[in-house]
Formats: sequence, structure tokens, C-alpha cells
Amino acid sequence: MKVRFLVNPSADKGKTAKRWRGLFEGKDLDVRLCEEKGMIASETKKAVKDKVSRLIIVGGDGSLNHAVNGIGKARLELGVIPTGSGNDFARTAGIEFAPPERYLERCSLRQIDLGKVEDRLFINIFGSGFDADVAKGMQESRIKGDMGYFVSVLRTLNTFKSPTVIVETEKEKLELEAMTVSVGNGQYHGGMFMLTPFADLTDGELDLCLVRRISKMRFLTLIPSSTKGKHVEVTDVVSMHRFRSMKLTFSRQVSYHIDGEVSDEALTEMNLSILPKALSFVVP
Repeated sequence: MKVRFLVNPSADKGKTAKRWRGLFEGKDLDVRLCEEKGMIASETKKAVKDKVSRLIIVGGDGSLNHAVNGIGKARLELGVIPTGSGNDFARTAGIEFAPPERYLERCSLRQIDLGKVEDRLFINIFGSGFDADVAKGMQESRIKGDMGYFVSVLRTLNTFKSPTVIVETEKEKLELEAMTVSVGNGQYHGGMFMLTPFADLTDGELDLCLVRRISKMRFLTLIPSSTKGKHVEVTDVVSMHRFRSMKLTFSRQVSYHIDGEVSDEALTEMNLSILPKALSFVVP
């Protein structure tokens, strides 16, 4: 079996740059360092051309996202050595840290679903509205980690205005002023939140969490409960849904993120869908 490792040294705020050599030093393994933006995707496409059987990403959810989009429809086993700051997908999938040589051995494979928004795939989450604006603020801020998140939340609260959104799925149609529209293939978001606590990577559906427009103070009180998935009990504010396909129509242009990666463009309409069992994922 031809196994290749792609390392994102920027993962976990650059800490992977200090760790990766220790993982691979003295081992005769096929390792590619992806130091520049876009290299994970381009090296994934190269791995497909090189007929690599198993591709292991050393990084976090963002790195996995670029790899998934690089694989396309190719038959390629994908795995991860989770060295990101959140590792949300790995938590849902039950992937624990394992040394690189473990991936040369026989491993279990899980056939997992992928989400799709427009022409981009996601392995864990999609978010628009307040959620995406916070992610964008974090990317632009010098303050990182949990503190960076809360600073971005406070800054976004000062400027954010809830758009009206029409949600159309194969099951229902809703119209509301929404603070957040969060979609989970996995359960965990942002390193500490459980916005879609009932999501299943193999059930053929995506989970939708809608948070209606509420006061800033009440929104802040929801944040602690969302770390344990308890926000779903606040049913006058939060509603949970499941779907296979969905169209979102916003009253204004909104940003969105997939697996924590903020899109370069803002849109008023988005189409989302599920690709059942589209990816073979390696479980060491």
C-alpha cells in the first residue's frame, strides 16, 4: 500500500511546525511539507495522480477540508493525525492521536458522509451569519485561541444585524430572522462547542441548528450551554432540523465558513446537500 503524509506546519497556530519533525524523524516515510496556502489541495491532487492508496493529513479541520476538496471523486483513503487547534472532526469520528507508522498497518475504514455547499465540500461543519462573522474576525485578529474567540464574539455583537433567511428543505420551509445558521455533519464546532449534538457522520443527513434573533445579552447566555449541547433545550430560540438538501435565501449578502475556513465571497443564496458515504476514512 502506498501511503503518503501531508503536513500543515501552520496547524494549531503554528505549533505543528515544531512537532512534525519529531513525528517523522528517522522513519522512512513519504512526507510532504505544505507550507504555502493551497498546497494541501494541490498535493492531494498530486497524490491522486501518483496513485497513492492512503493519504494522511497532519493538521486540523481546515487541512482536512482542503484535502477532501482535492480528492474529488477519486478512490483514496483519507486519514488524519490531529494536530489542529480544535480537531472537531476527529472528536466526532473518535480519532485519537497515533504515530505515523501505525497508518502503514491494517486499519479500519469508515464510510462517512460529506456535506456540500455550492461547489465546495465540507467534512464537519458549515456556518453562516453571526457564526461566520466571528470566524472571519478571528482570522483577522492577532488574538488567538479561546480568548481570541470571545473577543471576536464581543466585537461581532456590536456590528451584527440578523438577516431574514428563508430555509427550504425537502421536509419543510421556514422564514425567520436568524442570528446563526449552523449545519453539522459532525457534532463539534470551534474547538469547544457542540452546536449539532445529534449529528452522525454516517446517517445520510445533515443537522441544522437555527438561532433566532434575540437580544445581545440573551445570546451571550446561550454560549456556555452550547459547549455541552444544552442550547437545544431553549426551544423558543433554538430549533434543530435534519435534511438531505437545503436552499438558503438571505435578505442580504452574508459570509459563510466551511470547516472553519471563511469563504472569500458573500452570497444571498446557498444550496447545501449531503453526499452519503462519499469518503473512506482511516481509523487507526
